Amino acid sequence: MTITKIKDMLETLLYYDNSEIIHKIHSENHTSSLSYSKERQAFQLKNNETGNIENYTDLEDISLTLYNIINANKKEVAE
Repeated sequence: MTITKIKDMLETLLYYDNSEIIHKIHSENHTSSLSYSKERQAFQLKNNETGNIENYTDLEDISLTLYNIINANKKEVAE
């Protein structure tokens, strides 16, 4: 997935901020869930195994984080 497609997905998530939309991201080590918190006005990336939640208010930061997670998975599969 390209960084442009990730940004488009996140902008769509912002548009539907009154809905609960959760994206699950699977990697070899863990599964993460991405959602948007209207209260915090932030994207929330949750590690489903540890329960740790990271908040991102900047679209560029969360886009890059997701891009790195997704592409790390591709590199692991290719090796």
